[in-house]
Amino acid sequence: MEYIKKAIFVYSDESAKLIDTVCGNPYGTEIFVYHVEQFVKDAKIICKLATHIVLSLQEKELPSVFALTQEHQFSIGFLPLLSQKEQLKNLALPANIEQNLDIALQDDARYIDLLQVNETMVYTQGAIGDIPLFIAKIKTNRFSFWQSLRYMIKKVFSLSLQKIEITTNNGQKIVTAAMAVVVLNHTTKSMISKIFGIEESLRNGSVTAIIISPASVSEYLSLFTSIFFPSKTKSLPSAIGYVQSKSLEIFAKKGKNIRFDSGEVIALPVKIEVAQNMLAINASEAFWEKNKQSSSTKETIKVANLPDKVEALKYNLKHIPLFKVVSEDRFKDLFIALRADAKFSIIYLVLMFLSTLLAAFGLFTNSTAVIIGAMLVAPLMAPIISLSMGLLRGNQEMTKNSLIKIALGVFIAVFSAAFLAYMLPLSKITPEMMSRVNPTLLDLAIAIFSGVAAAYSKSHREIAQNLAGVAIAVALVPPLAVSGIGLGYGQFHLFFGSFLLFFTNLVGITLAAIFTFWVIGFSNALQSKKSFVFVLLLLATVSVPLYFSYAQMMHEYRISSTLHDHRFIVNDKYIIVDSVGVVFREKVLVLNLKLMLRESLDRDDLNLLKEKMQKLFDEKIFVKAEVEYIL
Repeated sequence: MEYIKKAIFVYSDESAKLIDTVCGNPYGTEIFVYHVEQFVKDAKIICKLATHIVLSLQEKELPSVFALTQEHQFSIGFLPLLSQKEQLKNLALPANIEQNLDIALQDDARYIDLLQVNETMVYTQGAIGDIPLFIAKIKTNRFSFWQSLRYMIKKVFSLSLQKIEITTNNGQKIVTAAMAVVVLNHTTKSMISKIFGIEESLRNGSVTAIIISPASVSEYLSLFTSIFFPSKTKSLPSAIGYVQSKSLEIFAKKGKNIRFDSGEVIALPVKIEVAQNMLAINASEAFWEKNKQSSSTKETIKVANLPDKVEALKYNLKHIPLFKVVSEDRFKDLFIALRADAKFSIIYLVLMFLSTLLAAFGLFTNSTAVIIGAMLVAPLMAPIISLSMGLLRGNQEMTKNSLIKIALGVFIAVFSAAFLAYMLPLSKITPEMMSRVNPTLLDLAIAIFSGVAAAYSKSHREIAQNLAGVAIAVALVPPLAVSGIGLGYGQFHLFFGSFLLFFTNLVGITLAAIFTFWVIGFSNALQSKKSFVFVLLLLATVSVPLYFSYAQMMHEYRISSTLHDHRFIVNDKYIIVDSVGVVFREKVLVLNLKLMLRESLDRDDLNLLKEKMQKLFDEKIFVKAEVEYIL
């Protein structure tokens, strides 16, 4: 292998430490050393010393030097620092300075292509339009970082598409709507090309353009997160188009934010051509193997994922929604089904009556299986989901019909259970009834997640059968049955407590379903904001008693935890608290305990035991104890 006789070493502040290594090279090459700033300033004089330069520069310093090397016909070798992993990877260079110096000084420069944009050479990449997060850099000084971050977030949430016209070298015309078109020179260097698996040769005589056209902000953010979680498949994402041609002419009505090599190209249309064999460089054999010389008139156009000519007019210069809007056909099918669910029918009346009776008998007999059967029969979930869609879309007819159907269902459930309780010669309050009297924030959480699951299941025909499972999870009819039983018994605490649980379920499911339908794209905006705010206020109102119930439950849990498995020594007698039941009655803490002991307790022992327990709590306590002896 022959080596260059004379070469110029151009370095930056970071690579000054390589001067001795380069000058002391073992290949007999005479080296002239210049700092990058001096080289740029005196290039006309320096170019007379040698026709080959070795660059050890930062990425941002390369374009200005490339322009001079092209003007003065330099060939280039590269000597990246080991910390410059991106440069090493792009040029397929080894992580060894001596080996890289060998390649950089070889008399074996070969040409690569460059791009010419409106008769201006491009050395890296360019973009027509904004690509927040992908290309723009956030400043890192402490005063500007948060301002820059806020600016980026604002840009992301104000994204819009504009009509773009692209004409290829063979006359193919592409009309679409996009937020940006990214034109790449060295595709393997680009973050965007790496994300989408697009790698082309630097010597194939073609322009590569990536068209970015997300249908929603969430889709754009998903593209950005693919930086960290790249797809293993080679297919293009739904928001991406790809064009490769010998030349491209791009026209965008909004001619701002057109940047190439960090400069501005104001003129429209933007004409991009390949300038073949424009830059002579030294690189590894692996690099040349990857970038084989070729020249083909064949074009690659992949735009099936982009808006067509008709959709381009609909999207033009409009902000994209937060979530992607579903297709008209899919929305139409769901809307027809929900509109039917909102209408009252005799079947609904019969099923509400039967499910309430089943739930009531299950509650009387304390049978969980029968109560679950009642949940499966109950048809109340359907009009609640219809109500959610009506509120989201601002459809007054659907909202009104759903509310009427829900109200009639509640009336039938409460009064049929009340009549049954009044007629039966029973007045026992079972544990299944009591479990529905004191709802907490946990019940609200169950309702919210059930609402999400119900809306998602309803919107996907293939999993609609899962609504039965959702109905079991949230249990709408049993609380109404308990309310009716409380009304029939004349025990209004039973009525109000269980009705609060039902109302919690109703509000939680409605709000969660509204949000879910919005997220999965059945509306690009909340049409009936007043109704939504009203439901939100209902949720806030309901949350107040739920919070106090939850706080009470947690307080009882802490009391139970404090006493459970606690050991007391009373007059040399060892006592273990095996289990604890906690009830508050008129500010008195009632403790139902199961005690384990070896010796019997007399009255003095019991009084002393109660005194020791009282010291553990602020409330006045009343103790009921069941004793088991350990022999």
